[in-house]
Amino acid sequence: MRQVSLIFSFIFISSMVGFCQQITGKVTDITGKPLMGASVVWENTTTGTTTNEAREFAIADKTDGERTLLISFVGFSPEKIKVGKLTHWTVQLIEDATITEVNITAKGQATRFANEPAKVEVLGVREIQRAACCSLAGCFSTNSNVDANVTNIVTDAKELRILGLSGVYNQVLVDGLPLIQGLAYPYGPGSYPGTMIEKIFVTKGANSVLQGFESISGQINIEFHRPENAPKLFLNAFANSFGESQYNANYMVKKQGWSNLTVGHLTLPASIIDRDGDGFRDIVRTNRVSVYNRWSYDNAEKPRWLHTIGVRYLNENREGGTTSFDSGRLGSSAFYGQHVRIGHGEAYTKTNYVVADNMSLILLNSTFLQKQESYFGVKKYVGDQFNLTSALYMDYYYGTSNHNVKLGLSHRHNKLKEDVIFLQDVPFLNYEGTYRTDYDIPGAFAENKLTLSKFTILTGLRADRFGDFGWKLTPRVLVRANLSADTDIRFNAGKGYRMAHIFAENANLLAGNRDLFIDNDLAPEEAINVGLNFVQTLHWNTINITLSGDAYHTYFQNQIFPDYDKEVNTAIVQNFFGRSVSKSYQLENKWIFTPQFDVKLAYNFLEVYREVEGIKQDLPFIPRHKWTANTSYSTPNDHWQIDLTYRWIGSKRMPSTENYPEQYRQPASSDPYQQLDFQLTHRWTDLQIYGGIENIFDFRQDFPILGYDQPFGNFFDPAFNWGPTKGREFYLGVRYSVK
Repeated sequence: MRQVSLIFSFIFISSMVGFCQQITGKVTDITGKPLMGASVVWENTTTGTTTNEAREFAIADKTDGERTLLISFVGFSPEKIKVGKLTHWTVQLIEDATITEVNITAKGQATRFANEPAKVEVLGVREIQRAACCSLAGCFSTNSNVDANVTNIVTDAKELRILGLSGVYNQVLVDGLPLIQGLAYPYGPGSYPGTMIEKIFVTKGANSVLQGFESISGQINIEFHRPENAPKLFLNAFANSFGESQYNANYMVKKQGWSNLTVGHLTLPASIIDRDGDGFRDIVRTNRVSVYNRWSYDNAEKPRWLHTIGVRYLNENREGGTTSFDSGRLGSSAFYGQHVRIGHGEAYTKTNYVVADNMSLILLNSTFLQKQESYFGVKKYVGDQFNLTSALYMDYYYGTSNHNVKLGLSHRHNKLKEDVIFLQDVPFLNYEGTYRTDYDIPGAFAENKLTLSKFTILTGLRADRFGDFGWKLTPRVLVRANLSADTDIRFNAGKGYRMAHIFAENANLLAGNRDLFIDNDLAPEEAINVGLNFVQTLHWNTINITLSGDAYHTYFQNQIFPDYDKEVNTAIVQNFFGRSVSKSYQLENKWIFTPQFDVKLAYNFLEVYREVEGIKQDLPFIPRHKWTANTSYSTPNDHWQIDLTYRWIGSKRMPSTENYPEQYRQPASSDPYQQLDFQLTHRWTDLQIYGGIENIFDFRQDFPILGYDQPFGNFFDPAFNWGPTKGREFYLGVRYSVK
């Protein structure tokens, strides 16, 4: 999606005798808020002006040469405009402090890309609402770049995968800040209600170094509704055929330069359902309460200061296991039960101080504290994590305002204590004990962006100290060739690191009865990612056709991935310095027939493997082939909208059970399967009613839990799920908003 959205206003200014024709306009941010002091300059000249107190500009038209305006504002990405016959423009600039970038049309199309070196796909509200989207994890059902996978059906833990790699390798950000890590990783994607999300930005491969040393496979940044632009009141209620219901309320107020948004969320649990009769519940019963508050300060009387403060509290209980289990018998061997209690608090601040017309200082702070108590049969897990991340950097524009440099310092502080307790003797397991993942990682970074004619080049370098492992360098380079208004080619390459949190990120290790071996000296994971992609837009009469293709290769120098194949009924967690590769290819084609009707088709090919003793071994649970198709149609008055989504998922390699007892042996690979989702929405001025069916074909993986007949035996493992286990779901919801 392009870096700015150009909204053409039909204003014709007649030339008058004795006066030169002027180009006039207004400069705003993406929410429509006008920007005072934005620079407007004719390219390759010193002739320019700035937006006045009314946030408008007027500049004498250029009579010779190429007529290209450069528009910039500190803290925002600059934009070039080739001035044609139009003499009045409204230009929206995009904040550059995070990867936020949008070009939202009436229906929130998400197939345009940023006017930046990185290819950023944007999901706006209308795109998100094409499905039920009860949580962040549910927002990607119509998207071909991100897969929301259930990693353990007993706990319903989910991860967001990019390039076929585990979700731990992509960076999930909240308003550009790292708040989903460690204990927050397996349940975080399900805890943010979709109704509080305004935009989601998806980037594959290497990205900016500003957000840290992670982002090995990509980056997902969710941006909540901004108080200054949110509806005064928003209400949502939702219920499905499993008996689960959700309720959301957003309320906004403005006063003396401050805008405040309060968001409340409640989830009430589903019924107890066991369709395949294995004695285990098909649905995890979740009771969730969360409250979020965000303040934004932007006072026209003090235009040099911009502040954002956000806080959120979450209390969540998850209950699963056998149908006869109740939470009053935690830790009992009479029935296998799973229960998770989560208390989570987070806060973040952003402060932008404009030092001069071309320079600002930006301070970012984010912190979260999570306490978690879990029971898995007779095993008890207690996790306690405190995480604090800070960054201070200078944002400076130089040259003709289309070059930019950022210089800064950062610090990551993490304390994670995990206690694994066996409430009854389990003779075949030996990993009871206390585990700590504590670290302080100071760092410094520099990033430079050059815009040279049709090319934009972004180079960045980080230096971070990983304790006893010493300093690690994170170099990255991104290049965009904007060959024409309809043709973009992008290349990116870079390195990434991450610290592993073994139990916090792998709940399935505790839920099952595999023995566990953990290396005592786990080094930071390390990988290089290289990517190439293109976007080509074609115009056929009134039809716009977008073709895009991606190729990304990831090469690990060290990878920490539970090895289920080396020993029978054992997971081995250790440094793997051998060859480990992910190859991802995607082709996507979108046809926009009218503003009301579009069709999208995408194909993904994944090859993710390790070489063990010279033999290539595919990693489990990753399909080689995947097809997705979406279509959306709305009536011209936008009162009715129909959305259809189709997915075909190819077979996946399963962990080896060759040496298991015969009754527990599983096929070497899963079956391919397909799903079809349907949604119908009716809109009035302030009210919407939506309903639909997910998984219309009612495909289910029967008996997904290995050893369900002996939940306290050696071979009990609930992490063998490769497909949906809930079956067909009907849902109905209502939205109400007051602008």
